[in-house]
Parts: sequence; structure tokens; C-alpha cells
Amino acid sequence: MKSSSYGRMSERSRCLICDGENIRVLFSSTDNLTGGESFDIGECTDCGFRFTVNPPSEANIGRYYLSDDYISHSDLKRGITERLYHFARTYMLRKKLRLIRSENGQKPGKILDIGCGTGYFPAFMKQNGWDASGVEVSGKAREYAISKFGLEVIPPDKTGLLPGNSYDCITLWHVMEHLYDPDNWFEKIKHLLNDNGACIIALPNSESSDAKSFKQHWAAYDVPRHLWHFSAPSVSRLASRHGFSVTRIKSMPLDVFYISILSFKNRKSPMSLLRGIVTASLLTLSNLFKKEKASSLIYVLRKSST
Repeated sequence: MKSSSYGRMSERSRCLICDGENIRVLFSSTDNLTGGESFDIGECTDCGFRFTVNPPSEANIGRYYLSDDYISHSDLKRGITERLYHFARTYMLRKKLRLIRSENGQKPGKILDIGCGTGYFPAFMKQNGWDASGVEVSGKAREYAISKFGLEVIPPDKTGLLPGNSYDCITLWHVMEHLYDPDNWFEKIKHLLNDNGACIIALPNSESSDAKSFKQHWAAYDVPRHLWHFSAPSVSRLASRHGFSVTRIKSMPLDVFYISILSFKNRKSPMSLLRGIVTASLLTLSNLFKKEKASSLIYVLRKSST
């Protein structure tokens, strides 16, 4: 393995999922957002789980989010790609609401959105009758959510003050892959969620068709911000270790378009927008009945009855 750069963590030598020590580096992927640094994508040869081997330390990761191109924190709408992101977000807000209603018996309840960014999702849930609040590490995004939507949004270090067994639903929309200590967060979620509640987690799928096609250029590797590169088996195994069962898995149909466009950009391909749309359309058709090949997956977790 390569030596660590200044500010990097010691290279991960154990697998998050199975604690195995047999790790091989598959390839290096480039940070196309903030500086062009390379980071290694490793794979556990025992269980197949992938992760970023040599990320920055948690104390140094903040600077890798300091870009207007990081849309979930900046909320800009400058070009076609960013406008597509906002269109997809608006579409998915309604889909998320329907999913949560179906999991909560169609009645509003109390919901906590971990990693809420600029607050659009909890604000939408609040508009639809839910007691909604958020957790967000970025001070800039947190203040935006508070000032624009009047939401209660706290930093992660304040989650210990939240009442236990009090939430009907806890959501993490493309957040778990950013967390330095997923085990600790699973325990927090278990404490906060009521016994009949649902935890809903959306994640890029490292076993997707687009991940296999774009390899190191796959935009959803998003190094070094994405630390873990989950698949359905790894999510199920990690959840089980913390007393949860995966009760439902759904695909996120629009993610493949956004990810394919960005992946062509990462490859410096000409006509990345057109090629991304065409490729995503073909992948969508070929995977119509293969949910496990989707670019991103939504997992519904509930506390195990054992």
C-alpha cells in the first residue's frame, strides 16, 4: 500500500463488516471536487466489502467539503448537472414521503434526518404534518436549514441530548458512507428509535452495473468524502450486528443518471451529459428487474425481535 500523505489516517487494516485483515487495493480513485488527490479503494478478500483505505483523518476531512460544487451543502443551480440534481431531489422528496408513510401506517409522526444538509427533506416532511428535525455537521448548511426553513437542526455532538426511544423514523439519505464510526451511529440510532420505528438508509451500491462499468471513475466512490462503499449484503450484515433487520430494499431510479454524467466527467469524456443520459437509460432498461444492480439502494431497517 502507498504511504500516507500529510493529514491522512493510518491506512485501514481491518474490514468494517467482518473484521478481516486480508485487504487488497483494487485501484486509486481521484478527488475531482477539491484538489485532484488520489485515494485507494480497498476490498476485503474475505467478504468483498470495499472502502477507502487511506482517507484523511476526521479532523482534516472538512476541507474536502469546501467547494461550491458540493451541491448538498451549497444549494447552487448554475449548470445543467446541478439543475438535474435539484430536479431529482424534488422528485425524490415525494417518493420518500410515500415510502415513509407506508412504513408508518400512513400517519404523521416524529422524524429525525441525520445528515440533513440544507434541510429540504425535513422541511418537506414538516410541511406534510411531521414533527421533523435534523442533524448536520456542516455549520454553513445547518444555518441555511435553520434560517430558510425554521428547522431544529443540531450538530452531531449534540445528539446525546436527544430523548431515547422517541422517533418513529430516522433517515440517512446518502450519509452513512461519510461517517467515520458507523458502529457508533448504529447504536445511537437504536437508542433514539422507538421499538416500532423504521430507520431508512440510502446508499450508493458498489455492486451496481454503473460501478462495474466506470471502475475508478465511478462518481459515487467520491473519495475521500465517501469512506465506505456498501452493497446490500454488507448493509444487512452490519445492521444485524447492531440488532436490526433489513425488511425492505428499494432502488433510487434517478441516481444512475446523475452518477453516470459525473462519471463521464471524471473520465474527461467529451459530451459527458449526453453520454451519461444515454448510458443511464440503457442501464435502467437492462436492470429493470435487477434491483441489486441499481446505482443506489434504499434500505428499511427495523429493530430485530430477538
